[in-house]
Amino acid sequence: MNKCFTLAVITISIAACAQLPTLDPQIHNDWQRSLYYARANVDAGNYFAAQKILDEFGRLHAGTREAREIQFWKAAYMVDPANASGSLEDGIAALDGYLASDSSGWYRNEAIVLRRTAAVAQGVANQAKALASADSTPTIVVKDTVVVGSKSRDEQIAALRDQLAKSKDELAKVSAELERIKKRLANPSN
Repeated sequence: MNKCFTLAVITISIAACAQLPTLDPQIHNDWQRSLYYARANVDAGNYFAAQKILDEFGRLHAGTREAREIQFWKAAYMVDPANASGSLEDGIAALDGYLASDSSGWYRNEAIVLRRTAAVAQGVANQAKALASADSTPTIVVKDTVVVGSKSRDEQIAALRDQLAKSKDELAKVSAELERIKKRLANPSN
């Protein structure tokens, strides 16, 4: 009976330990430090340096959970409007990659919201391009509104300006949401 009890305790202990993720304090410290310096560089407008810091962490700690989460930060910095070398298209693709790679990612919810927001911003940017090319396009489709070539040029431009004004309002809301997300991500403990 005593042997069975000891064997059961050992088996339960091993099983419990097998369920616990291994926590490497060095990786955790490197993770915190890398995120800190990447954020500091982003705040200073140096996205190139932030990218290099994140890439280096991913290289040094390849295969770790933290290295997989680097994908989110790189994508988030790509869609940041202040990043001159970033783009909505590349950022959306990177967010899609992050979301597809791990269904239990630490920043999954934030990535979903950020991706939706970036897609709306991309739609607004495309509408602005359509307005800029209104002189050469006889029929322009903007959101659910079709401006047909039978309308006068002035009517087309007026309709597009109205749509652009609405889009600017949407963009302001999207920008406010991005700022809220950015602040939340910068201070996850709040």
